[in-house]
Amino acid sequence: MGVLHRLFSHDYILPTDAFSVFTEDGVRLRGVRVGDGGPSLVFVHGFLGWHRKARIVDFVEAIARWFTVYAFDARGHGASGGTCTYGDQEFLDVEAVVGAARADRPEPIATLGASMGGIAVLRHAAYRNGIDAVMAVSTPARWAGHGTPAVRRMQRITTSPSGRRVARALGVRMSATWDGPDDPEDVVGKIAPTPLLIVHGRDDHFFDVDDAWRLFRRAEEPKRLMLTSRFGHAEDGFDARFARLAARRLHEAMGLDLPG
Repeated sequence: MGVLHRLFSHDYILPTDAFSVFTEDGVRLRGVRVGDGGPSLVFVHGFLGWHRKARIVDFVEAIARWFTVYAFDARGHGASGGTCTYGDQEFLDVEAVVGAARADRPEPIATLGASMGGIAVLRHAAYRNGIDAVMAVSTPARWAGHGTPAVRRMQRITTSPSGRRVARALGVRMSATWDGPDDPEDVVGKIAPTPLLIVHGRDDHFFDVDDAWRLFRRAEEPKRLMLTSRFGHAEDGFDARFARLAARRLHEAMGLDLPG
């Protein structure tokens, strides 16, 4: 773990059960199970995130009112092993944690990922079976073609020696290779018949709202597009209000009533 990662990590207030799983390509993942009721929710953070980051802790605890949440550090992040592939091989992380949730409980399973995590849950839903709904938040439709200042700053982090040192201080280890996987918009059509929910902020400073429309147009039914104002990008919008909205929409997608 990096120095800044340890400094900015927060503890959960709700009771948690730590878990550790291995992906099929041998990466060890560490996380926690939060809550003990309702369907299971596998939550996947974005690039430079981790399951004990303050805003993520708050969001996981908020949505755990309606789910048993499995939150973890993706490969190359925090306490997990491996190197970050920006959403490419992270779908194997999702599969490993979905497997843990399935082994724990017989309840329906949904996935929710933000930004890089959104790419991971889309790829997982396209390539693997066994989930009941998927929500992708602030997710790009393409790997390239984004000219926003925020994306250019992120590219400097991933490509420059100084940027990689900052990432390591935040507990992130990045892959030295890139295999050029399919764009998310090229795989999203394979997700059906699993219900798909796409969430995007109109004020997203990383990826334009057109990315959400591109994903939505290429997806098959059942699907839903949720555009929101004053949301920002990914965890920027993770508050108690969004936790309830996400829980309601995911329950609806799985044919379940939202308790409380």
